[in-house]
Amino acid sequence: MTQIFTVSELNQRIKDRLDADPRLHDLWASGEVSNLINHRSGHRYFTLKDRESMISCVLFRGQGRTGFDLQDGQNVLVFGDVDCYRPQGRVQLIVRGVRLDKGLGVRHLEFEALKEKLAAEGLFDPEKKRALPRYPRCIGIVTSPDGAALRDVLRIVGSYPVRIIISPALVQGEGASASICLAFRALQGRTDLVIVCRGGGSAEDLWCFNSEMVARAIADCDCPVISAVGHETDVTIADFVADLRAPTPTAAARMAVPDTTELTADLVSLERRMVRALWSGLERKQEHLQYLERDLSLRRMRGRLEEASQRLDYLGQRLGQAEQKRIESYRQRLESAGSRLGSVSPLATLSRGYSLVRSERGLVRGAKDVDPGETLEIMLADGRLWARVLEKSG
Repeated sequence: MTQIFTVSELNQRIKDRLDADPRLHDLWASGEVSNLINHRSGHRYFTLKDRESMISCVLFRGQGRTGFDLQDGQNVLVFGDVDCYRPQGRVQLIVRGVRLDKGLGVRHLEFEALKEKLAAEGLFDPEKKRALPRYPRCIGIVTSPDGAALRDVLRIVGSYPVRIIISPALVQGEGASASICLAFRALQGRTDLVIVCRGGGSAEDLWCFNSEMVARAIADCDCPVISAVGHETDVTIADFVADLRAPTPTAAARMAVPDTTELTADLVSLERRMVRALWSGLERKQEHLQYLERDLSLRRMRGRLEEASQRLDYLGQRLGQAEQKRIESYRQRLESAGSRLGSVSPLATLSRGYSLVRSERGLVRGAKDVDPGETLEIMLADGRLWARVLEKSG
């Protein structure tokens, strides 16, 4: 049966689909502002359009600072998320930042070209992203030693027992890209994690983090890298190459080290579990010892000895019976063999009236074996006779 949606259900499904698509979040869009409404609530509603299309936008009060008066007809870059206003079923852009588009055209093209090039080389591939160490022993920080970003990171790391190596670098202006690369190179083989950071600024101030050499320095780093450049709305090439992007240096520090409060609570919980396990094991050992003590008591040992003595008597009796049975079996076999042997013995033949005749040359089997005058020995059942041959026939 075909499912029939209510309008609310249909709009909710559209909203869910938009929320689940990561490509429609944290995006930049460019266009011309029109139909601007500055609501008394402090929210601003406007339309962003180009030659062929338009989309509704809303900039909530306190959500982002423009740094200029937003007016109809301005070319702007807006940063935000695509959403659906369910009561009206209207797709709109929830704006979290707005910039004037003046003077950024060429650099924007350079940015997109480099982004496309590095993406084709696989520098942005999710499967290449390395997991952060859970308990880092040494953290490197690439930043200006005089900037507020460094102070924010050190403040958040606080009392967590980790070694920190500050690798100073220029973070804006001429020579900044080369300086950042040298700072990364100085940390090779020395750290478990690197944070590259700086505070907010204009697009020009942050442009060194959009250079190809910085992107490759981050990609070549021998440990995971957290990029925390500018404010949440600022997106650089360094963010795409890094293993993890933090919206601010403060957030980067929170990502880098575990929360000491939670860690202490985990250690306390682990200690309690260990104590319980030790006491449980000790109790089992004590029960086993008591069992052995009962098992080795004098009465029990005497009982075991008597039981073993009885078993020995029983086994001796069985052994004697088995030996007697074996001797009887051999005796019967011997008698049977004697009977069979006696039945084929020459003496048995003699007892039936026959005799054996022997000459000096051996047993006489026929007349041809003797000569007249020869002395013969005749063996009978009860004795022997000696006779002389007088004559033979045959």
